Amino acid sequence: MFLATADFLLGETILLASNDVYHRYVGVSPPDIWETIYLSVTAGLLLVAFMGARGAYTISGILDDHRVIKTLFTGWLFVFFSILWLAFLTKTTSTFSRGSLTLAFAVGFPTLLPGHVVLARVLKRLLAAEKLVLRTVYLFYAGGPGMEKGIIGKLGQQGIAVCGVSNIENHDGTIAARSVQAAVAAAQAAFRSDPYGAVYLFCSWDQRKLIAGILDEMSRLPLPIYLFADAYIDKILAGCPLHTGWQRAFEVQRAPLRPAERLLKRLFDVAFASLLLLFLFPLMAVVACAIALESGRPVLFRQTRRGFCGKPFNIYKFRSMTVQENGAEIRQAQRNDARVTRLGRILRQSNIDELPQLFNVLRGEMSLVGPRPHAVAHDDTYSTIIACYAYRHRVKPGLTGWAQINGFRGETKELWRMEKRVEHDLWYIQSWSVQLDLKIIWTTAVLVLSDRNVY
Repeated sequence: MFLATADFLLGETILLASNDVYHRYVGVSPPDIWETIYLSVTAGLLLVAFMGARGAYTISGILDDHRVIKTLFTGWLFVFFSILWLAFLTKTTSTFSRGSLTLAFAVGFPTLLPGHVVLARVLKRLLAAEKLVLRTVYLFYAGGPGMEKGIIGKLGQQGIAVCGVSNIENHDGTIAARSVQAAVAAAQAAFRSDPYGAVYLFCSWDQRKLIAGILDEMSRLPLPIYLFADAYIDKILAGCPLHTGWQRAFEVQRAPLRPAERLLKRLFDVAFASLLLLFLFPLMAVVACAIALESGRPVLFRQTRRGFCGKPFNIYKFRSMTVQENGAEIRQAQRNDARVTRLGRILRQSNIDELPQLFNVLRGEMSLVGPRPHAVAHDDTYSTIIACYAYRHRVKPGLTGWAQINGFRGETKELWRMEKRVEHDLWYIQSWSVQLDLKIIWTTAVLVLSDRNVY
């Protein structure tokens, strides 16, 4: 309620202040003060209604920094689109100043965000110190002695106090009926002594008799009962639900990129790669001439790689070696490799040799960000050793990737290095977002001259 009230008052004040400041600066008479007040009150109410509907005033909504930024920005957009729509419907668009509304829109989000951030920091500190109790619950669990300590500690950091615990004894996978009855009796006695707000049940979901027994016995109390997912079920429930009309399903494996996401990523690749080529073309022309003068033609190195869905393509690089291996056996570049030319060493250390791959991006064979493509020979080798290796081909390969900015690039002498690279690539595929791509590109730009894992 405190945060909702603050949002309402701030949203209202932003429109009033923007109207006053703008008209003072321009030197034009402001519109009727009551019309401006009606507009500002409407804006405040719309903002609070939107934020409340999106769960921004719940504890989980306040503590999730990414969700706060996204919801607040979307809410501010919603306010102004709604105002414009209402003004159109009521034929009052000429009543309000475009300049003051534009100013309010520009300063609104930066003004509202600090309050949410500060409150989130205060709540996090209170919860971490277990000084804030938002709910009191009774805990049932089926497991070994001591298991409840970890559960109670984690709940306490979320503002949830445990007033009582019942351990359901499990002998050789068998739940004794008297154990369930004793646990329920203890929970009912605790409620009569000092009422609590909910019952939390932690057990494996295959223990159906235990779950049914607790639900049946505890139905006498007017309390919500929450069954927490075990490790296996939790992975399934993390997927998006699908409602077919007669039954629900959960997405246990998502498509790496949905059609809209693929289109967005492609548009970003084309725009950014074109911009980079525009600025870097003079440098690339100088490099091509230098390679031709030092070691002759060809200037570009071509090698077969596997791209999206394993489709082969020719990757382009500036030639930095005296050889052009593209067969069944390819030796990775090593430190002080005699095959690397003098100019090639500079190109490889500065990553300039990778620039021609921007043409691969424009051709649609690669993306700016994605798993780095390996030589076909290396793909064939590692796909038989690392079980999930082939999953890297579920998206287009990239000039740079999550694995590269986390230190897993260059030579992979030990198998564990390639395993970590694959692990990072798969995480990127599952976690893709435009923000993540921008972060990887920015980090790559920062590291491009300092990475010494390239030989």
